[in-house]
Amino acid sequence: MQRKTTSSVKVWMIVRGLFVIAALLGVIELQGAPPEGTHAFAEVQSVEKPVEHAVLLGNAQNGRLRKKILTGPTKLVVSVVSDNCLVGYSIANAEDVDKKQYVSVWTAKESNPIKVVVGEARVVLLPGKVLKDGPPQGQDQTEVYEVRDVIEDVSIYGKKIIKIGLPVEYRHHFEKIAPAPNSKAYVFLEEKIIEHVTPQMSIVDDFGVHRITCKPPKKFMRILSKYEFHN
Repeated sequence: MQRKTTSSVKVWMIVRGLFVIAALLGVIELQGAPPEGTHAFAEVQSVEKPVEHAVLLGNAQNGRLRKKILTGPTKLVVSVVSDNCLVGYSIANAEDVDKKQYVSVWTAKESNPIKVVVGEARVVLLPGKVLKDGPPQGQDQTEVYEVRDVIEDVSIYGKKIIKIGLPVEYRHHFEKIAPAPNSKAYVFLEEKIIEHVTPQMSIVDDFGVHRITCKPPKKFMRILSKYEFHN
C-alpha cells in the first residue's frame, strides 16, 4: 500500500512538472518574439508641429481608395529590435458610427481561426524611423496599415485583443505604397509594457520630422499569419 501511494505521488509530481514547463514555454513564446514580431504601442501626448493632410487610402476589406484627412501623429508603434516605427494618424473624416464587420485571424501557433468583430478604420500607421545618434538600424518598413477597434471581447495568448492592423494601399502626391503579397497583419494586445519608448522622441515619416511626447506604452503588437473578412 505504501509503495502504491509513493508511486502515485511520483506520477503526480511528474504531471505537475509538465504543466509548469508548458506554462513557462507559453510565457517564453509570448515574450521571446521573432525579429520584427513584437512592437511597443504608445499614445502620443503632444506634437511640436501637428500635421493635417489629405491622402488616398485603401480599404482592407475591398481595396477601395478614398480621400482621407489624417491628423497627428497620435500613436507610435516602435520595433523592439530596430529603429523602425509606425507613426499613427487619426482619420479626421472617419465614420461616426462603427459598422460591425467580421474578420477571422490566425496566429503562427493556431491552426483554427479566431473570429473578431471590428469597427471602421479610425487610425492609419505610416512607416517611419526613430531618430537616434548614428545611422538607423534595421531594414526599412514599407507597409501602411489601417487600424480597427475590436468591438466584442476576444482573447489570444491569454490577452484581450483591442485592435487589429491590416495592410492597405496608400497614395500621397507621387508616393504610392501597395500591400505586398506577403504583407503581415497585426493584433494589438493589452497589459504589457515594453521599455522601448522614451517620453520624448524624434521620428521621421512621409510627412517629415516630428518631435513628440509619448505616454509609457501599455500595449504591444504581434504578427498574425493570416486574416480574412467574412459575412
